[in-house]
This record gives sequence, C-alpha cells and structure tokens, in this order.
Amino acid sequence: MNVVQRLAERPSGRSALLGRRGGGFLRKALVALLCAMLLGPLPSPAAARQAAELMRRCEDVLRVERSRLGLFDPETDPDGSGLIGVEFSPLTTTLGDLADKRASARPEMADAVEAYLRRAGTVSGDWIAVNASGSFPGYSLAVLCAAEVMGLKVRMVLSYGSSMYGGTTPEFTFPVMLDLLNRRGLLRTRLAAVSPGGAGDRLAETLLEDPWPTVRSLLDSRSEPSIEEPSLSGAIRRRLDIFDAPPGVRCFVSCGGPATSIGAEGAGEMKVLSLGHGLLRKPASIPQNEERGLIYEYLARGVPVVHLLFTRGICADFGIPYEAPGGRFSAPFDP
Repeated sequence: MNVVQRLAERPSGRSALLGRRGGGFLRKALVALLCAMLLGPLPSPAAARQAAELMRRCEDVLRVERSRLGLFDPETDPDGSGLIGVEFSPLTTTLGDLADKRASARPEMADAVEAYLRRAGTVSGDWIAVNASGSFPGYSLAVLCAAEVMGLKVRMVLSYGSSMYGGTTPEFTFPVMLDLLNRRGLLRTRLAAVSPGGAGDRLAETLLEDPWPTVRSLLDSRSEPSIEEPSLSGAIRRRLDIFDAPPGVRCFVSCGGPATSIGAEGAGEMKVLSLGHGLLRKPASIPQNEERGLIYEYLARGVPVVHLLFTRGICADFGIPYEAPGGRFSAPFDP
C-alpha cells in the first residue's frame, strides 16, 4: 500500500474523540497537511498506485523472459519478480543478502521511491541522475518506474559488478532487462553509460574467478559508452560529466553501494550505513577529496540525494514486507 494511502486510512486518536462527523473532516485535513509537507501535492488514489502497477507489469515480462531462457529459479525468486540472480558467477563481487534482494524487488518499492522523489521536490520534466551497481536490479527498476509515472527524465549509469543474487546472471543483466522493457513500451529510459563496477569501479576484487573475460564481453556488446578509468576519482569525474550536462539534475539517486557513489571515504559497513537511507540530509562533515563519492558530491552542492541501500530501513519506512529466507546466508552489509 502506498504511504499516502496508509496515512489516509489510519484513524487518529483525536478523530475518534470527535466522532464520525467531526473526526472524518479533521482526519482528512491532517492527512492533506502532512502530505503537502512531506510529499508535495496529494496524488489521486489511482495515481498513487501507478508506479507499483508499472513495476508489477515489468516484472511479469522479465519473469517470462527469464523462464524462456531457462534462468528462472522459483526457490530463490518465489515472488516471480524475474530480478533475482544466481549466487555465484564471474559478476559476483561480494557477499549478498537474498532477503534484501527479494524485498527491493517488491512492486511496492516503486511507490516508496516515488515518495522519496516527491519529498526531494522533483516534478514532471525534471532530470534526475541515477548511479547504480548491479547488486539491486529491484531498486534500479523501482526508480525507473517511479520516474516514468512522474514524468521525470533520467540519466543513468550502471555498473556490472554485483553482490550475490543481484544482477549476477551474465545472460540476463539489468541492461538486457532494460532493453526488453523499452522494446515492450513499458519504459523509455536508455542507459547513459556502463562500467565494470566492483572495487574501484575496476572489479579489483571478486569472490571466485577472473571476471574480466565475461565483463569484457558484456561491455563490448553494448552500444552505450563504457567507463573504464584507471582510478576511482576518474570514474567519478566521468559520471559527473554525464550527470552535469545542461540543464543539470534536480536529484541524485544511488542504487546499491557502488564505489563511485560511496567513495573511498565510505568504505566499510558502518561508514556507509551512517549516511542513512532514503532521502538524505546534508551531514555535519563532508570529505574534501577527489574520491569522496557522488553522494557526498551532490550533498555538498545542496542537491537532494536518495540513497537506496539499507533495505530493512526502507521497508520499515513504508510497511513493505521483509522476510528473511530460511537457511540462506544473511550478509551484515550488502553493497
């Protein structure tokens, strides 16, 4: 259920005291005031469900295609999102939490992202920047669905490196998914660039095997520009060149924990999680170096930042179900 709908349906103690006649009016007035303060203009009930419904339709297409390719696993993806990857592959860079991947792929996540974007002040016609790792196809799809229904324009860079169960299936990565959804007329966003991802945005660390034969083939198969810089600061600057093209962006969104978003100063679980989740506020201190990451860069500029990484917190914000699969490894931090 969308956050606006939950506010509208939740009775307040004051309205109970006033009874049906006075309470109903007061409750509606309070809801309208809260929504205006937090989310901007109150969308209609139909509009409030559009992002989730679009994400559900996209997932139906992805599930059918993944099944056709013989890549669908109902055990790891019982909800049939079509967004859950394999545990290990040449693209697996770090440990990952299957529960996080499932929760981020719920269609309601698109409504949650829409709420964050509205709180950030974005309106139809605005440009937003999206920097995504391969770890959370669910978040990437949720952002694009929210942007689609809001009329936002997207500049998106995606990296291939992924934690377990994310975009780890080489035959069905997120760029391939996006191509399919564009062909079906469900989305209209094209990637601005792709990159290797992982440590330093150079796949400097992986779990099992040499990733480069697979990643080289994936990068070469794409028509978008490939970002392959020898340094993290160079990879960050290349993204800024894309995102800062006129007229600039109204909001920056980070999906997962790409090094180019978190930066060298953000390495490690506690530093990353200390940034918070969802719509971020400017921290008390911001690193002053070339590898501080895009999150810090845009916060320093006063541009709203939406941080999609701490899945449990995001689910708690919007009442989205979060269920830990029994018997599966649960990573303390999933980039």
